[in-house]
Amino acid sequence: MNSERKLLEVPINDGSLTVAHWVAEGPRILLVHGISSSHMAWYDIGNSLHDEGYDIIAPDLRGRGGSSSVRGGYGLKAHENDLRQIINYFSAKPVTLVGHSMGAYVGVQFAVNYPEYLERLILVDGGIALPRPTDVEPHEYLLKTLGPALDRLSLEFDNKEAYFNFWRDHPSFSDPVNWSEGVERFLEYDLEPAANGRFKSRVAKDAVFKDGGDLLASTMVTMIDMVEVPMLLLTAERGLLNQEKPMLPVMAVKEKVALIEHLAWQEIAKTNHYSITLSTGVVPVSGAIQDFCCV
Repeated sequence: MNSERKLLEVPINDGSLTVAHWVAEGPRILLVHGISSSHMAWYDIGNSLHDEGYDIIAPDLRGRGGSSSVRGGYGLKAHENDLRQIINYFSAKPVTLVGHSMGAYVGVQFAVNYPEYLERLILVDGGIALPRPTDVEPHEYLLKTLGPALDRLSLEFDNKEAYFNFWRDHPSFSDPVNWSEGVERFLEYDLEPAANGRFKSRVAKDAVFKDGGDLLASTMVTMIDMVEVPMLLLTAERGLLNQEKPMLPVMAVKEKVALIEHLAWQEIAKTNHYSITLSTGVVPVSGAIQDFCCV
């Protein structure tokens, strides 16, 4: 499939953010990526939705991808303000916000503070508070939870293939069924030249730790309870490291679904936290988004 997206530089208070735009006349969907990701995590889903007539906007959040030069001022509040400015730039609201992983938590907070900007909220493997032992510091928890995704931010690679091979060893991609052209496009976009002729990730480590700390704040436990717009939660069958236990505990998900009348839930079979947007989840997630937008 050939992408019809355009990359724009959208002004914000302290610089500009790279925003992908698939132009169409239909309803607008805002796609928000995860903590060490970029808009390319949505490439295939964006194409699929655009083929169905949806107008798609997908930013690189500050400190990531084409927005990596916007340094500092991290945290969920900063992303929330950036999203508001992006929506205003395109002069059309309300939108449907779809957030993956950290993007889901940004979406929940955005929905609470700016409900007039949203028509619907779709959470992809995120949005419900993550369990953390009280005796573990947020920094340590992130190191343990993110594993290789965080390790890569301190490494340099000889070339693109070396970077691909690093990720092929990641538990979520070691099964070839989870690898795809979409994964390779995502990874290639993440690379930038290092000073010595090698390559490194464009993601700012400081952004990951600041944003990660916000994700683990106690206020996040009940944040989703205050969202008033219709919500759909799509969860991966397996975890962030492809373990059988999903990232969002099933019991916690069921409790929230029972508590919040306007929260629907669907588990996406044969996916993990990464493949739910990058490979095996592309078709079912795209279908679920379209179905929910037509309700």
